[in-house]
Amino acid sequence: MKTTAATTRHQSIEEMFIHEMDQIYYPGYSEELMASEPEKFTWEFNEFQGQFSC
Repeated sequence: MKTTAATTRHQSIEEMFIHEMDQIYYPGYSEELMASEPEKFTWEFNEFQGQFSC
């Protein structure tokens, strides 16, 4: 059960991140970033996720 909760939480944060980035820049920005610069996407996501860590 903990694995499912952790996966769901990660997906929810990732969805929030994608939505936020698309709002800041333009619709589809996150998808383009994932395709063209996956390392930058991962770094940005980890920074975003760090804001929600306890």
